Amino acid sequence: MGGVNSDPDSSPRSDVTPERRHRRRVGALAIALLASWLLMMLPLPLSLLAGVTGLVALVLLVPVIVQSVKDRRWSMVVIGGLLGVPATLMIISGALLSTLFYGPLAELEECRASAITEQSRTACDSEAQGSMVDWLSGLLGG
Repeated sequence: MGGVNSDPDSSPRSDVTPERRHRRRVGALAIALLASWLLMMLPLPLSLLAGVTGLVALVLLVPVIVQSVKDRRWSMVVIGGLLGVPATLMIISGALLSTLFYGPLAELEECRASAITEQSRTACDSEAQGSMVDWLSGLLGG
């Protein structure tokens, strides 16, 4: 039967064991978390992408935790559950808040970039607080 392989064990999918899939997910999770951390350090339009990579990390984290429970890897379950889930939720919520307060935060970043002295940085911070209060009261119709 020239070229047709009827052996089910030789399929390309049989090479991917659950342990190998788990390692790949953990690696992808580490890359997504690293990308989120790096994106959070960038200026505002780009830092919003940290929410997307944080969401990717959360989506990867759930099957990693589930597989770790099945494999009885309790340290991975504890680290993923107690540190990973809150960290990814904080990344996502930080990006959402940055999106919500985009205008005042962009003004603050611009002011801080042009500030030369510590006194001018302090002035930027106090001006940003007033700007956020005004922006929020305008948003709420006050």
